[in-house]
This record gives sequence, C-alpha cells and structure tokens, in this order.
Amino acid sequence: MGIGRRGWWRIGLAAALCAAGTGTAAVASGAAPLGGRPAASADEQRAPGSEDGLQVVNVSVDRTRAHGLTVVRALVANLGPNEVGDHFHATVKLPEHVTVEGRAFPDSCRYDDARRELTCDFRKGLALRRTATVLLPLRIADDVRPGERLSGGAVSVQDPDRPTRTVPSRAFAIDVQ
Repeated sequence: MGIGRRGWWRIGLAAALCAAGTGTAAVASGAAPLGGRPAASADEQRAPGSEDGLQVVNVSVDRTRAHGLTVVRALVANLGPNEVGDHFHATVKLPEHVTVEGRAFPDSCRYDDARRELTCDFRKGLALRRTATVLLPLRIADDVRPGERLSGGAVSVQDPDRPTRTVPSRAFAIDVQ
C-alpha cells in the first residue's frame, strides 16, 4: 500500500511546519538560521547609550535604479518598561531628489508643508516589547545618476510618555545603481 496524494501533502505540510518552527526557534534564540548571521533582538539593535521606551531600532532601504522605486522600512520598538497606551508618531525626513509614490503605511502618514517630512500617526499605542512598522514607497528623481548616494534621510519617534526626552533618530541613505 502506497502513500496517496493526501499522504504526501500531509508529509510536506508537517516538514514545512517543522522547518518553520526550527527557524523561529533559531531566531528567538539568536542562533544563525540557515547559515545566516545571528538574529539581533530589539534590545541589541537599540541605539548606543539610549534609554528604554520607544526607539527606532532599524531602517532599511533597497538599492534602486535612477528613476526607480524603492521602499523605506522603519521599525519602531517599545523597549519598555511600560506599554505606550496613547497614540505616538514617527517622523521620516526624506533625502533630496525623492518623492513618495504610492500608498504609505500606515495610512495616517502626512506631509509637512515643504513635502520633505512625513509624520505617521500610530493611534493605538504600542504594547511592551512590540514593534510598529513604517513603509514608504519612494520614487527617485530623473536627474539622479547611477552611482549616486542620496543621504540625509532620517527616521525618529516621539515617546508620548516622555515628551521632553530626545530619542535618537536613525539615518538612512539610498544607493542608486
């Protein structure tokens, strides 16, 4: 008696779940998943000398071509010691020669008058040890040449529980191919 189609499907599903569980456990433990570099926790990504509370722990941008599209991904973490129950906002300063094209996440992102900064409101706060993400699709201007680096971008967050505290921002640049 052989294994039917349904049996192979179940074996494949079980293998996929085991592999996913192993990868998740490896990431949670800090081990290197699938030969990659060790995963860094939000505490390890914290800006040097920074306090707890809301922090921008990571900003990444893919390389792109001249007049191409790329996405800025910013990760904000609540490093504690308390839940942020009130709304908070993240601010993204754009480098020169880029514009937002398409739908930003969250939907609450709004430009300033000069269209060089966006403020994104997170209305529900942020639970302890949780993260929030900002995604901005950016179009590179026609006058940018391949090989240029568009610097001057930065992401910051204001902690509503500590309004007078200065939270370090994370800078980013866009490499144009």
